[in-house]
Amino acid sequence: MSSSSEDEEPPSLIMVGIDFGTTYSGVAWACSEQPDDIKTVTNWQCHEYMNQDKEKAPTEIAYVSTPTSPTNNNNVTWGYGIPATEAVKWFKLLLLDEGDMKESHRKSPQIQRGRELLQRANKTPVQAVADYLRFLWNHALDSIKQELGEIAVEGYIFRVVITVPAVWPTKAVKRMTQAAMDAGILQPRLAGETTLHFVSEPEAAALATFEDMKTRPNFQTGDCFVVCDAGGGTVDLISYKVHQAKPMQLRECVEGSGDLCGAVFLDQDFEALMEQLLGDFWQIGDNAMKRIMNVDWENGIKRGFDGSERNWNVTLPYECTSRGAPPFITLSKGHVGEIFENVTSQIRALVNDQIRRVKEKEGKWPKAVILVGGFGSCRYLFNLLKMENKGRGIEVYKSNGAKPWTAICRGAVLKALTNSNFSGVTVNSRISRQSYGTRFHAHFIKGFHREEDKYYSRIDGREMARNQMEWYLRKGDDIEEKKPVLLRWHCNILSSHVRPSSPYNFMNAILSCNDETPPPRFNENTVKTSCTIQSLLDISGLPDLKGRDGLDYKRVNYDIEMTVIGTALEFSLIYEGKRIGKQNVDVEFEEKAPQKESKLDLKPLRAGFRGRSPVGF
Repeated sequence: MSSSSEDEEPPSLIMVGIDFGTTYSGVAWACSEQPDDIKTVTNWQCHEYMNQDKEKAPTEIAYVSTPTSPTNNNNVTWGYGIPATEAVKWFKLLLLDEGDMKESHRKSPQIQRGRELLQRANKTPVQAVADYLRFLWNHALDSIKQELGEIAVEGYIFRVVITVPAVWPTKAVKRMTQAAMDAGILQPRLAGETTLHFVSEPEAAALATFEDMKTRPNFQTGDCFVVCDAGGGTVDLISYKVHQAKPMQLRECVEGSGDLCGAVFLDQDFEALMEQLLGDFWQIGDNAMKRIMNVDWENGIKRGFDGSERNWNVTLPYECTSRGAPPFITLSKGHVGEIFENVTSQIRALVNDQIRRVKEKEGKWPKAVILVGGFGSCRYLFNLLKMENKGRGIEVYKSNGAKPWTAICRGAVLKALTNSNFSGVTVNSRISRQSYGTRFHAHFIKGFHREEDKYYSRIDGREMARNQMEWYLRKGDDIEEKKPVLLRWHCNILSSHVRPSSPYNFMNAILSCNDETPPPRFNENTVKTSCTIQSLLDISGLPDLKGRDGLDYKRVNYDIEMTVIGTALEFSLIYEGKRIGKQNVDVEFEEKAPQKESKLDLKPLRAGFRGRSPVGF
């Protein structure tokens, strides 16, 4: 007697979490057989042995080319393996359009230098990210194979989750997807298809942090917490309410927030201060600059500053002293404090705003602020927030050691485990940061619809109104984890336009709006095209329906399943109860106002059906 599919053993999975950060990147992984045993990848190739076993590698890449040796993978170095040469840094931020950055960030020396170095290497930001991810992925694979054995790993299916900032627009996530594909992460494997998903960085950090803290007795149903993920480039905040204590289930409490105010801007201000104090003496080579930034700043002042009254010495290289500079320069608390205050003041404002909104919604202060991320380990930031919230009775939590630094990649693994009978912390619902919807045509109602939108439908045999908005998801709505938003589409296609066994090309525009209350009618000033979904469907077998104009039409019904990740979107298309393969669905993202409708594009529903139809068929 053959066993049913329910009796079959589930496939063996390796869950891989990738934290591709602005300044440092990390990878964690776990097997489905031992989901609680999450391992962090180390053993980096490096020129300095002290960095070999760190939990993350620098997000830096160097392209070395000569007239006789053009740039290729043989002369590209990355992470700790970069010798004394100028490396491209902060290139993660180059996945953003300039319009998505503040002017001060666009004009940042590191951003401008990064663009210049990539142009010199004839690389786009997506290509640079792909090159880095390829090195990171291959190193992670080698690490996993060393642990499990090469033959054993070949029998596992990979489930990969990459983290992205919660404040990133969808088009930046799309570029990240392309980079991951170009890096070979989704390369075919005999064991089965590798899947790739994304999760917001603060959610991943929250999953790992709450998993670390779940045994604490002070986590009760109804408690609210603010998670501040302070990383290298972005600082993301997200607030959760404990829906159930055991096993712990969380629901996003209020809309998250964030900004580009991470630790890299401390680095930028430190360099500016040194140039201000030293003048021309600060004109030093890459080797000397790398030593000062790594030894004196990154692993010295930046990690040790806590706001206390003390001085810090920066040892100057021979290039400075040979020109008359002293052997070291002393920085006071005032010098260093000003560097930190420029950035931490922005973080404090974000935290206070999140706390205020939790209080407004829940009628009580959140129980605690939880600091995670590399910058979240900063003692000065911890002391500031602790002192500021003491009077409200709000505690500030910060784990010691590497846990805050690795929280995001470990949380990405936990996210991948949520569909593997994992009994750990889960996030059941999130809050939409925008409204999402589509344009449709309604039956015209005099006095309600605008006269300028009215037209006569030959199919329906009645007056219709164009430019109406159907909002499937509104800003501030709860999005259930296991209930993605369904966008139901139906339209009528002239049967004469359908060829037997030949797929028909459908185009669907998903619109978004940041207004607190989205408009009922299309407004080109506030409503933007978030993306256009193009799909190929075989509709030749559908029956013909007679329109009021006497022509035959095929009525097509299908659903688009939308998953929201912060401000980004993922889509699946469902037709006749089946998910359509990615090869037949293409999603193009854009950030511009939609074009006005053309009368030639209108294919409204015939009379008797609900009075709406998607535009663009």
